[in-house]
Amino acid sequence: MKKLSGAKSLTIIATVVVVLSIIAAILILDPPGMQRQRRMDAQRVKDLENITYSIDVYWERQKTLPPDLAALDREPGLKAATKDPQTGISYDYRVTAPKSYKLCAVFALDCSDETQQKYPSSRKWSHGAGKQCFDLKPPAKSDKNDE
Repeated sequence: MKKLSGAKSLTIIATVVVVLSIIAAILILDPPGMQRQRRMDAQRVKDLENITYSIDVYWERQKTLPPDLAALDREPGLKAATKDPQTGISYDYRVTAPKSYKLCAVFALDCSDETQQKYPSSRKWSHGAGKQCFDLKPPAKSDKNDE
C-alpha cells in the first residue's frame, strides 16, 4: 500500500472538514423554507411599524384616525406598504374607538420571544402563527402643545 504525501493527506482532511461543516450548518440552521418565512414575518412587522407611524402622522394632521389604509396613500408625504408581501392581501385595519384601532396581519411562524429581541420598539410586535391583531392608539398629545 502506498503512503500518501503530506499535501494529499492535508487535502483529504480539509475536504472532510468542509463537508462536515456544511452538513452541520444544514442541521443547525433552519431549512431555506423556514428562513424565507422568518424573512416574510420580519417584513410584516416592519410594514406594521410603518403603518402605525403613518397613522400617527395622519392623527397629528387630521386629529382623527384614517377611515381605512387607503386614506394614508392619499395623505401627502405618507406611503406605507399596506399589503402582505407574500400574499398581496391588505393588512386588516379597523377603527375600534375614536382614539384606538386594531391592526392585523397573518404570520407564518410563532416569534413571540424572538420578536421582542429583534424589534424593541415602543409597540410590542410579539406574535404567534396565524392571524394576529394588535390593539393600538395614536400618540397622546402633550399638554404643553395644547397651550
